Amino acid sequence: MRRSTIALVLLITLTLLGIVAARESSRSVFIQLQAAQARAFALDNRWGQLQLEQATLASNARVGDIARQKLGLVAPKNQQIVMVKAP
Repeated sequence: MRRSTIALVLLITLTLLGIVAARESSRSVFIQLQAAQARAFALDNRWGQLQLEQATLASNARVGDIARQKLGLVAPKNQQIVMVKAP
């Protein structure tokens, strides 16, 4: 009887230790999941900012302004336009 009681106490102790370890592991994985979700949200936010920036930088008005200001390009006058017929 004494031996079975000791074995039972030992099994209960091991089971409790297993439950504590499983809970700690679960908590750790949950914290990692939350961190990954926060990083994914931040990356999605940054991706949206980059798409907006790309659209702004590639706008026709901006490209035209840079062509005039930095490169000195101007629209051709009517007499400078030559019509070429396709063969």
